[in-house]
Amino acid sequence: MRAIDRFYGRANAAAWGDKVNFKQLEAFYWLSKLHSFQRVADHIGLTQPAVSARISGLEDSFGVPLIDRNEALFTLTEQGQEVAEFAETFLNLSEQLATRMKHGQKRRLSIGMVGMVTTTWGRTLRRKIQTERPGELVDFVSGGNVELNPQIRSGALDLAFVTGEAGLPQVANSFSVHYSVGWVARPDVVGNITRPLTPDEIREFPLVLYPRGSPLYRPVAELIEETRRRPNARHTGNSLGMICDMVRAGYGVSAVPLVALERELATGLLVEVPATVKLAPMDVRCVHINKARRVQAEAILALARTAAIEWCAAHPRYMTFSDG
Repeated sequence: MRAIDRFYGRANAAAWGDKVNFKQLEAFYWLSKLHSFQRVADHIGLTQPAVSARISGLEDSFGVPLIDRNEALFTLTEQGQEVAEFAETFLNLSEQLATRMKHGQKRRLSIGMVGMVTTTWGRTLRRKIQTERPGELVDFVSGGNVELNPQIRSGALDLAFVTGEAGLPQVANSFSVHYSVGWVARPDVVGNITRPLTPDEIREFPLVLYPRGSPLYRPVAELIEETRRRPNARHTGNSLGMICDMVRAGYGVSAVPLVALERELATGLLVEVPATVKLAPMDVRCVHINKARRVQAEAILALARTAAIEWCAAHPRYMTFSDG
């Protein structure tokens, strides 16, 4: 039996018609996702007592508890799970209706993306949104996995593109972009290199490293065995953009997604340092899509797919597109 049928079967029909309203369902949907009355209040712009009143009104309407208040952690009752499933369906329908009725009205979405996306095909995506969906207001939030994960969990983002190291499942029917990673430096930092260098030889150079929250921190640290004596300077940048700037400025050698410095490599300002042990490529995938705004979010995801395909086709040396 579908959740919506179970919902109607258990709900009091008179109560449904007279008392249950969209605002109560909206508050309960977000509570089922955020697990906190205060977080829901912050998300939909209410006070915490107002959210509590909406949830209590919903429970009174059906005459059953929707939240198991005997559990230490936030837990929905069986009926609560059914109502949450129905509320999601209802919000999806409401979003579709609003989109059709207010096609010309500007709407706002938030897209989270790691730095590699921001500086590559994210630029193409932004232009496509401006050109093909001019009525849409889209906020781009750029950061690392560590910064984006809490916003994904809280529902603050409508879509999120992060690296595989975030440990989040890829959205069904989505895509991945693989970024080649290599060691890069100014020629005056590394001199004339005629053969691939071992990890021990690379660690002899001054290095520009990543903060611990970065997906590249661990593979780089393990490869060059940073727990051993450090024979040269060790610098740290707090973002991909800052690390690229430090490499350009001659602070040292760093392992970066090569497309981020493609122009400098092509002109000879920087050189790729050949290595005997290759670093694994970084993969970026869509790991979150707001189900309550699926129509809009999926339209943006389709534009993101096209943007990624176009960018990878234009930069085939350092990037690869993978469908599914």
